[in-house]
Amino acid sequence: MKKRALAALTVLCVAGTQTAFAATTETTVSLSDDKILVNGKEITEDETAAVYLDHKNETHSDVPQELADLENRVITITDGGTYIFSGRATDAQIAVAAEDSDDVRVVLNGVDITCRTAAAIQVYSGSDPRTEGEYGVTIEIAEGSENVVNGSHTKKTDEDDIKHDAAISSNISLGFEGNGDLTVNGDNEGIEVKYGHLTFNGGNITINSNDDPINGSEDGYAVVTINDGYIFSSVTSDPQYEGDGLDSNGYIKINGGTAINLAHPYSMDSGIDSDCGSYINGGIVVGAGNMYDPIEEDSEQLYMLLQFSESTDDLLVVTDENDTPIFAYDFPYSYTYIAFSTPELEEGTYHVYLGGEIEGVEKDGLYTEITSYTGGTQLHHGGAVVNDKGFGGQRPEGMEPPEGMQKGERPADGQLPADFEERMKEEFEKWGEEMPDDFMEKLEKGERPEMPEGMEGQMPPRGDRQMASSSDTITEEFRLSKDSKTFTNVSSVVNASDFTDVAKDDWYYNAVTSAASKGILKGATETTFAPTATMTRGEALEAIYALAGKPAAGEATFSDIDANASYYAAAAWAEKNGILTDIAEGKLAAETKVTREEFVQMLYNYLGGGAEGTLDKKFADAEKVTAENAFAWALDSHILSGNQESLRPSALLTKAEAATMLMNTGK
Repeated sequence: MKKRALAALTVLCVAGTQTAFAATTETTVSLSDDKILVNGKEITEDETAAVYLDHKNETHSDVPQELADLENRVITITDGGTYIFSGRATDAQIAVAAEDSDDVRVVLNGVDITCRTAAAIQVYSGSDPRTEGEYGVTIEIAEGSENVVNGSHTKKTDEDDIKHDAAISSNISLGFEGNGDLTVNGDNEGIEVKYGHLTFNGGNITINSNDDPINGSEDGYAVVTINDGYIFSSVTSDPQYEGDGLDSNGYIKINGGTAINLAHPYSMDSGIDSDCGSYINGGIVVGAGNMYDPIEEDSEQLYMLLQFSESTDDLLVVTDENDTPIFAYDFPYSYTYIAFSTPELEEGTYHVYLGGEIEGVEKDGLYTEITSYTGGTQLHHGGAVVNDKGFGGQRPEGMEPPEGMQKGERPADGQLPADFEERMKEEFEKWGEEMPDDFMEKLEKGERPEMPEGMEGQMPPRGDRQMASSSDTITEEFRLSKDSKTFTNVSSVVNASDFTDVAKDDWYYNAVTSAASKGILKGATETTFAPTATMTRGEALEAIYALAGKPAAGEATFSDIDANASYYAAAAWAEKNGILTDIAEGKLAAETKVTREEFVQMLYNYLGGGAEGTLDKKFADAEKVTAENAFAWALDSHILSGNQESLRPSALLTKAEAATMLMNTGK
């Protein structure tokens, strides 16, 4: 395309993050379905203008028949400068086709644009520093503005054409800035950069798509960088589609801001997926999917990656060792691999819960400023890697990454290693192929060369996707360190057979399994349950409190308990709700062994509702029972078995007996 003389620009270099500029003038563009106004005047169709109107038909095999002859209005920018867009238009496209020396800033200031047969914003050319984190073309989201971009995709018509897959598509490095709101809806992908770096330095951005919401670096070595802003990227749940939440054929670096990335819930895709390495160096990060894609061990900020034995869509809450919540996310769909990171994560021991009641500030499922959390089911991890269906992305047999381009080794400033050409020739030879003559030339131009059949997407190949078990034994302690960030076989389900002292033919096997899996009763150690051990009053209260869902407790007034005791909240709740009526007053005596009668009385006080009854005299020791109403209720409710010859009210309660009574409540 022709273009007029370059507008005078003053170029400023912002150290290490972006390239910004100040133009001598700003151009306003007002969109509508009737006309396009540039600086208040109707847009020209003169191709020599800085911004002009073009018309284009994007018909291809994916275009519905009713849109086959549709002609889009293309607002084409050919000069460097700042272009402020506002208004609403359908079947329109904003295109940037500037010179390689031109910095272009597209400001979205109340834009609602829809293109049903191609990208709604298309960047063909402009300045491209080709340095990680820098860009010459900027999309700025004006402060206080709300913007919507609905876009489609195109297909190749000629061999050398570039296929544009996203609602916002760029052939070169692209950056996002600003403090406004932007929603991007793509019928294929959301935001993509084909050849170059993609950088987010601001904006409140929501991306919904049928494939990857964010896709970068088809050149195989560039970087998708998130430095600031809020990004929520989600793939549709429609089963006919697939996609990663955040995808890069090169590298991913998250240094700040908030990034929530949800893959397709029914496909083998990852929340955060890169071919060369994903790094979390700062910010709040959530990634969820059904494929395991590792995050680099030398990331500067700690993260946790959880592999669930069964997929989950529940509220996930992670607490520190004192059970203070430090992370909470309510997933909209079920996933098997969930990664998260926050600046609050430090080396130490954490607990993980599903479900429960939470209060805090919620946005897109992420909870911040959490004020309370109760009632979740505690999870454990360890044992074998039970969910192996997500180990996709293996390189084809015989094709290894060239030395110097191993996964996680990023070329300096996005440049290829000096001996890359020779190494790639060797890789082609392994496949019985000859490297095309224009292979390196296209790479150096920022284009992606065609790969032989079977080698597509393998430059450089993905790294190994094997996930080692986090623990040989089942444990509820998630010990996070720089060397331990991934946790396998995360689950709430405990089989009693996991305990060495519980056999499948034991009468209490099912009750122990249920009580342990729900977190109502815990094992004595990581490998034992101690079914015949007797329980203290404090332990009994903790179990009933867990059965109740650990509701808000308040303060206890017992004179003999410590506020730091594990049973303190249970005791406060029990005191407030009359659970200890006829059992304790003034003093709890938490370490006193609890009898069967005391435990039945506690359950009755919690669930019995004051029911009155007469105890059947068939029991040999019925006369020894003082809590007659409680025992009559427990027998009528099948919490206790009426087939026994005696009730043994004064016998000390064992853990196996407690598990059975608790599970017989049906709670």
